Amino acid sequence: MDQLPDIVPIERRSLHDDLVASLRQLIARGVLAPGSKLNEKDLCASFNVSRTPLREAIRALAAEGLVVVTPHRGASVATVSEDQILESFVVMGALEGLAGELAAPRISEPQLAAIRADHAAMLDCRAAGDLDGYYAHNRRIHDAIFEAADNATLNSTRQLIFTRIVNLRFIARIGEDEWATAIAEHEEMLVALAERDGAKLGAVLRRHLDSKRRQVAHWLSRQPLPDQDP
Repeated sequence: MDQLPDIVPIERRSLHDDLVASLRQLIARGVLAPGSKLNEKDLCASFNVSRTPLREAIRALAAEGLVVVTPHRGASVATVSEDQILESFVVMGALEGLAGELAAPRISEPQLAAIRADHAAMLDCRAAGDLDGYYAHNRRIHDAIFEAADNATLNSTRQLIFTRIVNLRFIARIGEDEWATAIAEHEEMLVALAERDGAKLGAVLRRHLDSKRRQVAHWLSRQPLPDQDP
């Protein structure tokens, strides 16, 4: 059937997709904390949905490993052990390094300009003590590198691991010297991107994630993780 003239196609997203994305974001932001029980009544009221689509969304997140469903006890946000967290940073470092190697030779001038703008905004947020803003621009930089890498499989693998660890927000607990290291590493990323040097960018990103892994290990040595059971 031919498309009728002067009609703009309507973009649709299913209720299921919207619920899965919203719940995933709540977990990533830490609003739904690791180990916390998912109260179906409250969530249905908040989203204005019935229990059937909510339960389908919960099952989808359980398949991703973000939610644990226990018979007769309901669903809760999955917790991650210390070993799993640190292992995740090792894998993330490898993925980020590969993304850097692919992205640097391919990145366009508009993409690079956007990363520079996010870097400047990130520094402004840091100076103002706006941690949420800092996180937002920081993530946009890393997302942009993966976008420039132009590898869908690499990006989807990264997203699964990233959601598992981002809700912990360890960077809020690091010291001033560690802040300086993180920002200096981001500035090295900009140089490598401008030079279109994939090997250099890959090395910087691997070192950047290893710095974060060591910061997390130090924080974990002083903070207990929540129990798995709600």
